[in-house]
Amino acid sequence: MAQTFYPITPTEIVAGATKEWTPMDASGSIPADATGVILHVVCTYGSDRYVGLRKNGSTDDRHYDFGEESHTWAMIGVDASRIFEAWVESTSSIDIYVVGYTMAGVTFATNATDKSLDDTGAWTDIDCSTPAPNAIGLIFEVYAHVNEFGFRKNGSSDDRTFYANQHSCFSAIIGCDAGQICEGYIELINQDCWLTGYITEGATFNTNATDLSLGNTDEWLDLTALPDASPLMGIIEVTGAWQLSYGLRKDDTAEDIYQHTYKHHWGVVECDASRVIEGKISDLDVDFFLVGYATAVTITEKTSSDTGSGVDVKISGNPLATLSKSDTGNGADTKNDYPSALHERPDVGSGMEALVALLAILTGSETGAGVDVVTELAQPTLKTGSDSGSGVESLLTRLLTASEAVTGSESLLARLLHHTDSGLGSDASLTLLAALARAETGSGLDTFIGLISALATTEAGSGIDELLNRKIALPDIGSGLDIATLYKAFFSSDNGAGLDVLASLLVLTIASEVGSGSERLGAKIMTSPAASDMKLPTRKGKAGIPSKRVNL
Repeated sequence: MAQTFYPITPTEIVAGATKEWTPMDASGSIPADATGVILHVVCTYGSDRYVGLRKNGSTDDRHYDFGEESHTWAMIGVDASRIFEAWVESTSSIDIYVVGYTMAGVTFATNATDKSLDDTGAWTDIDCSTPAPNAIGLIFEVYAHVNEFGFRKNGSSDDRTFYANQHSCFSAIIGCDAGQICEGYIELINQDCWLTGYITEGATFNTNATDLSLGNTDEWLDLTALPDASPLMGIIEVTGAWQLSYGLRKDDTAEDIYQHTYKHHWGVVECDASRVIEGKISDLDVDFFLVGYATAVTITEKTSSDTGSGVDVKISGNPLATLSKSDTGNGADTKNDYPSALHERPDVGSGMEALVALLAILTGSETGAGVDVVTELAQPTLKTGSDSGSGVESLLTRLLTASEAVTGSESLLARLLHHTDSGLGSDASLTLLAALARAETGSGLDTFIGLISALATTEAGSGIDELLNRKIALPDIGSGLDIATLYKAFFSSDNGAGLDVLASLLVLTIASEVGSGSERLGAKIMTSPAASDMKLPTRKGKAGIPSKRVNL
């Protein structure tokens, strides 16, 4: 359920003219795309004053007496410029406060639909299915000429009928059934109501209202907490004898609007984090009934084991899944190229783009060996069952979840995830070999041979575990392998087969190695079963990342 009601700190808007329809600009208080405003209207004068409200652009023309020293709440639509219109008899004695706004899910008509009843003295169905499709709640403008009226959800047994002085109860908000039917009651035929808007989500309406009435007078007291369903605002029906006083406000706030009832009102009032609204009454004949409440969306932030890598996905906004750019390293921008929780990049050939990026990341701050980062990240863990045979996925998972020191390498590693391994580990071997040889000065070749040894030992899924157990040490003091040579080897003949590459590397090893390293390498290549692990994939591939989608 989306959030559609948004309370704000009350902000007064003063009409620019009296006794005419005047634009009321709420753009400073409500955001673009707001559909309507929630207003608190107060008459401070000792006699009645005319008041009218309508959506900007409407031709409706209803402005009637608003009871002396009384107050009520109202809901009315705004146009795309966030303007509604007001008709006030006096700007000094009629105060209009914006206390909230509505978004998509609450719809207001430009011109209201007349839903006045013809039958008196009985509860009668009001069918709003045509002007309010899919509605769960209905918003009425009410005119009651000092006669009793009432609204209730269809099927309710509530029976509250009280009079209001003309426009003193401007808006009534009530739930409806699945057929968009509510029930209304009028004492005499001169009472009218107009459907000004409707609610399709973001609120819950009770079939029978909950009594929230207070037991003490003349002090601000907590009402019973709203239901434990992330409420934001209570929709409260108020009844009481003429000129008794009442007030409703968010708990523990300093607002002190305490004015007369004219027997029947509706309040739309914000609650605090404990779901509490405060009320104040001058007499026990004033009662409060919860007919419904607006609800908030619970935002669940997704966490991960990484502490700075920026790969967390969290919920933000209303709500949208986004990537959190939390690291300050040198690779975060890369992930912005792929703004999705699932990083997928079409690749051609053997994934050399990812290899080059890995070289840059791993050697950005090295001091000669070119393997510090890999050594730090390579913490041995069990290989998971989702591995396609070589343990490569397991290695990349460990690299992604390891704690990073603002290196930004998460972006690179996410890109590597797209590359489907052929099943026997040679792809990972070549990638790591090139990375480890990035900036060596005499120590790389033996490591190169050691990696071939580790990855080729058991091509049944355990090669990476073997590699990690060794922790990638570099004790050799051989002649080294220049990065330019590796680049040449990889780029000159990397057409997807992979075997040419290893053959070229073997020649390089024989040419520059002193000792038995080349024999070890040659032995491993020659004894690999069917040499199938030497073949690089020629098709595009991508590996799925576990979803971080949040279900609300």
